[in-house]
Amino acid sequence: MSYEIDRDQNVEPSLKEMAGKALEILESHSDKGFFLMIEGSRIDMAAHENDPGTHVHEILEYHETVAVVRKFIDKHPGTVMISVSDHETGGLSLALQKIPNPIYRWYPDVISRIKNSSYILAQRLKSYWDDDRTSFINKTILNDGLGINDFTQDDLTYLNQNLTSQEYIYYLANMTSWRAELGWATHGHSGVDVNLYAYGMNIEAIRGNHENTEIGEFIKNYLNLDLDSITLELNSNNDSFHLSNVNISNYNADHLEHYHHL
Repeated sequence: MSYEIDRDQNVEPSLKEMAGKALEILESHSDKGFFLMIEGSRIDMAAHENDPGTHVHEILEYHETVAVVRKFIDKHPGTVMISVSDHETGGLSLALQKIPNPIYRWYPDVISRIKNSSYILAQRLKSYWDDDRTSFINKTILNDGLGINDFTQDDLTYLNQNLTSQEYIYYLANMTSWRAELGWATHGHSGVDVNLYAYGMNIEAIRGNHENTEIGEFIKNYLNLDLDSITLELNSNNDSFHLSNVNISNYNADHLEHYHHL
């Protein structure tokens, strides 16, 4: 699906719209409650591309989705929302040292002028090879798409080459990050701690710093799940689900902890 910054609302629903519809359907079809996972996955994708404008639009859409879920919880006491990430991506910092002596500044107005993701602009560059390609890059890609009008001849020369989509994406995203003075550490995942938020009943149990497995323990306890019996049931239908060449009928739940991670 499209990035939020590129999304045509007449063609694709937003994350908050899909979340709201999922809650509506689950509420009307379940008298035992339900578990729903909502993923703002394109936050991660935009960060992989180091694309700051696209990144912030995805984050804002996720915030609006959280607001939808919170309203549902307010109307349904006993419901819990947990919001957490499996990792940080990109190593974003509100700083970019361009010169030997650091200057403490960044320019958010650069980000506010971006109208399209670097991804969609790269696709347009890949497909447009008419004679006026230089003018197309000047107006459609840089002026209209990124809100940049102080580009150089070197920028035009580079973008006028037949490059891969990723090369276009990285270059266009860097043009905005450089002007906004935003720093990125990587196109991959970083090892920094991620934020954990919760809303609803009994959330004091996960206040503070936690290992990621403790979130699963909270969910298991809140829903009163017997994971060992569930594991046994899964294995009874498929010997290869967790165990290899093991007759599970000879093992009780206490023994399974030795085989969960095979």
